[in-house]
Amino acid sequence: MHRLFKFLSAILLVAATPLSAQDVNLPAPIGADLTKKFPYSMAGQLIFSSGDNNYQGSGTVINKLSVLTAAHNVWDADSGWSYDVEFNRARSGQQIATRTMASRVFVFGGYQGVAARFGADSVRAFAYDLGGIRFKTMPAAGSFAGWKSDLSLVTGDTYNICIGYGADTHTGDDMLYVEPNLSFYQTYSAFFENDTLTFEGGMSGGPVFAEVAPNDLRIVGVIVAGSDDPPTGGIRAINASASRFISVYLRF
Repeated sequence: MHRLFKFLSAILLVAATPLSAQDVNLPAPIGADLTKKFPYSMAGQLIFSSGDNNYQGSGTVINKLSVLTAAHNVWDADSGWSYDVEFNRARSGQQIATRTMASRVFVFGGYQGVAARFGADSVRAFAYDLGGIRFKTMPAAGSFAGWKSDLSLVTGDTYNICIGYGADTHTGDDMLYVEPNLSFYQTYSAFFENDTLTFEGGMSGGPVFAEVAPNDLRIVGVIVAGSDDPPTGGIRAINASASRFISVYLRF
């Protein structure tokens, strides 16, 4: 498994990986029309600097002035805090609903110590891999996606869809989606995996939605990791401790 941010200088178009015998779903563009439809319109592309490099990730507006993302998008054990963090909401090619610059960034308590000790690509670090971004200007004019803490929404038979901005087989500027064929399973603490889908670099921090009621999609996890061999996608599920993080640091 590995983290899914992407060097902006290394975005390339490559041939799509063929499906394996276990029918692994690959990320595909969700389309310009759905990109503008709530709650997908609350997701966006992150562009940020860490050390001397520029990266791409994903995030979702989760309160009027706050975006939920992966911790490794905003902090790195070698480079420290990310800077010049830009959120391009509902980007579809060159069309961007809003472009907003971060004023503060946060990581889930314990992530820095665990990532420094065990490595940012360890299952222990993935279990803490939640981050937040706050803005002085509302990224979506006060609108935001709802969220729910219920692990059965990722491990049961509830419909899930994962959203983000990939940059492996795609350019990085179009919103992608991928749906699992089976439910996620717990790997370590709040880190869950799924062998029926893969994520692209750049999708890290994007939302995992569950349909909690007809036409009611809520965020139940965040994309944090991926593997091509074997094909696997990893998420940090929203549990009770994640709910407290959101309620305290992303309440604005």
